[in-house]
Amino acid sequence: MRIDMPAHSLFGNESVPLEFPDNWDVQISNFKGAAAPALAQEQIAEKIKHPEHLLPIAEGAKGCKDAVIIFDDFTRATPIEPIAKVVIAELEKAGVDRDKIRFIASTGAHRAMCREDFERKLGREITQEFRIYSHNPFFNNVYLGKTTYGVPIELNAECVYADYKVAIGAFFPHSSTGVGGGGKIVLPGIASFETIRQWHLKDSGMWKTDSQARDSVVQAADFLKLDMKIDVLMNGKGEISQLYAGHYDKIFMEHIDEIQEFFCTKYIDNPDIVIANNYFKPTEPNVAIVQMGIVESVKPGGDIVLMYNTPYGCACHYMWGKWGDTGLGGPMYRKQFRVPPTINRFFVLSKYWDKGTASSYHFNEEGNIYIETWQDLMSHLGPQPRRVAVYPYADASCFEPGKR
Repeated sequence: MRIDMPAHSLFGNESVPLEFPDNWDVQISNFKGAAAPALAQEQIAEKIKHPEHLLPIAEGAKGCKDAVIIFDDFTRATPIEPIAKVVIAELEKAGVDRDKIRFIASTGAHRAMCREDFERKLGREITQEFRIYSHNPFFNNVYLGKTTYGVPIELNAECVYADYKVAIGAFFPHSSTGVGGGGKIVLPGIASFETIRQWHLKDSGMWKTDSQARDSVVQAADFLKLDMKIDVLMNGKGEISQLYAGHYDKIFMEHIDEIQEFFCTKYIDNPDIVIANNYFKPTEPNVAIVQMGIVESVKPGGDIVLMYNTPYGCACHYMWGKWGDTGLGGPMYRKQFRVPPTINRFFVLSKYWDKGTASSYHFNEEGNIYIETWQDLMSHLGPQPRRVAVYPYADASCFEPGKR
């Protein structure tokens, strides 16, 4: 049996083939929206031109002297270019000059983006014409007040002072804010380091709409006075299959049921081996482990195979990173989690692993077995028949209700 595992998002989508023995019981579980058809460019444009709860950009931006387009960074596979081209055209209709439109990458506490990163997200044409900047969590942030939970809101000055503000991102399940998307592009996306640190201390949870963390995200977007948020759902090829334009919180709250249904994934019971693959967030491979409770789903004494494939490698994270063997790490570094005693072996299967960022794999590096090819992994697993659960999109899936 062969499975072409999705990989290399933003890098050509070249899949990684996995060949299983015929006598193995291999179960594949994709999220429900993986096979959804892609929207045509005309459909994308129509949805942006007719937002929910808000005036269209062509009307809402009238009289504005400048505009900023905030977009999610290289750690997300969101195709920004086809959306940005429509937004630019609508801003021009409103009377905003093209040379007064600039882009800000919502990097949060990740590393700054470079030209190649911009081109992969925005395309060459936009990269060469417009001024594009990475958010800097350490400098050039403006204090706007505190949330009701005492989180100081310090946000990117370029975004704060822009006349019109539109942001582009994607909806995903998220263990911290309930969902990625909406106002999360503001907090932590364009917030100061201290704001990000204090925000991470607030209570949170998957799909929770009333947590302190999520409420702080909404309040941060309120402080910014974000004019419009555009969020997409992507199918298994990384294509835009649904697009929501409008108010950063209302569009999520009104569509939460269909968003949850889109990412719902069948639970595979009691496997000997679980293969958890990252496609949408390959630079943060730990997401595939913590997102759905993969560890708890493995049969006692079973193995976990964590896959991610992107030349970017693991994301540089100033908040969560280890930053060496002798230091304390970033302010939110919590030392490395131990592989639970119920797990036999923890494999990292990738062409692009490095041990310096092992904390991004979520488990202690001395317990990880690093493998570069499928053939090498099979030599470790052996030929005896196994029951295998394969989650090709473990970083963007959630189990059916009642399964965890």
